[in-house]
Amino acid sequence: MREHLESLLLALAVGSSVAIAAKRWGLPYNVALVLVGMGVVLTDILPSEPLDPALVLLVFLPLLVFEASIEAHAAHLRSAARPILALAVPGVAISLIVTGGIATWILALPFSIALLLGALLAITDTVSVLLAFRSVRVPHRLAAIMEGESLFNDGTALVLVSLCAGVVTQGVFDPTATLRSLSIAIVGGGVIGAAFGAVGAAVLRRTPDHLTAILSSVVLVFATSLLAERFHASPVIAVVVAGLYVGNAARGALEPSRVLALEGFWETSGFLVNVMLFLLAGMQINGRLLVDEAGAIALALLALHGGRAIAVYGSFAFLRVAWGEIVPMRWQHVMLIGNIKGALSMAAVLALPVDLPYRARLVTIVFGVTFVTLVAQALPFKRALGWLGVTLGSRDLDLDRARATLISARRGINELDDLLTTGLVSRKDHATRSAAFQRLIIQAEAALRTKGADADHLAVDSALLVGRKAALKEAARRGLVDSSVAEEQIGELDGELVALSEKGDHG
Repeated sequence: MREHLESLLLALAVGSSVAIAAKRWGLPYNVALVLVGMGVVLTDILPSEPLDPALVLLVFLPLLVFEASIEAHAAHLRSAARPILALAVPGVAISLIVTGGIATWILALPFSIALLLGALLAITDTVSVLLAFRSVRVPHRLAAIMEGESLFNDGTALVLVSLCAGVVTQGVFDPTATLRSLSIAIVGGGVIGAAFGAVGAAVLRRTPDHLTAILSSVVLVFATSLLAERFHASPVIAVVVAGLYVGNAARGALEPSRVLALEGFWETSGFLVNVMLFLLAGMQINGRLLVDEAGAIALALLALHGGRAIAVYGSFAFLRVAWGEIVPMRWQHVMLIGNIKGALSMAAVLALPVDLPYRARLVTIVFGVTFVTLVAQALPFKRALGWLGVTLGSRDLDLDRARATLISARRGINELDDLLTTGLVSRKDHATRSAAFQRLIIQAEAALRTKGADADHLAVDSALLVGRKAALKEAARRGLVDSSVAEEQIGELDGELVALSEKGDHG
């Protein structure tokens, strides 16, 4: 018990130090963490301790995927549903097979082990990508595709990791049984996640304070994961779906203070799990073995990017031919460069059974690939967006400040009206505070007019096109218009969206 407490305190101390240093040096925190993990490996400053894979599987993985899914906005993901599904299902399978095939050839691994490596490397980590998107303007649909792919790609890839590990352990591959297990895992995970997410959202709406809301969300995560595990469904997919339900329900029904507390708790939990994973990985890996495997890591990177390239370009080519949905080629290049590994890949490989053949080599290769992608791809990613011409120009911070003031002041008036209705403020106090908010709104609107906010019409046009697409899909679903007519007009709107993004890229 004492040793575990000391390890936890060490992780907290390291995490705090890394966060401070990363902020000062302008690094994404996951890049800083992998540098710390590499330092632990090469210096051997921490003793090697046995790690129970069940701890990673049952505790770390659910926390990581819930933290990512609760932040996602379902409406944004629905606007890019087809590209997301193309990458998350056939794209992952293509990436696994191609990466595994190349790894078998160039790394001389048994095919089952190479497929397992391909599944481990199919897991994406878009923390660095999304951080870059927050600081530069990119088309909303591109950001939605990459965020959605990360969520659902991880669920599919982790199911495939489990199936491949089972094949390696049993030494037998039964295509029928494997397909059945895959279907149960994906469909069952989605159903369980939706059910628990709906229940969790209903419970959150009735919680009296933010502490109860946080505790309820923790119970939801582990209950969803454990039940999915019991029924041989995918715990990761179940938790992702539940997180999407809860996150969107919380933003729509809870007070802002409770939403902020909930998101803050899960952001902190995700950061702590990242710290623990990179430290534990550093304690599991032999520094000499890492150096010896440098060539294998380089070859694994070639296999990884070869598989990813075929998956991305192939999936979107099929999408264009089959449904007429166009994803600009430069966006596809971004998705190739943004193929960055992180904590989830490390969690998946550390969760493998201790007696699995080649486990030590797999852990070493995955850690090495994670290190290289975070340092060589994540750090220059923001600059690469400019090279590829997908940014919409630098942000006008004064314009953003005016918009932020306008949004917060209008929300403040709404909250003030609610307080008046419940009798928590007097009419006199309401009038005084409302007048103060109105002054802020007038000042912000004047600043927006001065800055020519109306000229920034790309975001407005894009939002209107996405809204029109959603309306057509809903009309077809309800039988108000023929589905072929809806598909035809949706294709035309997709063409307008692509043209709009191209205009923004050059403008």
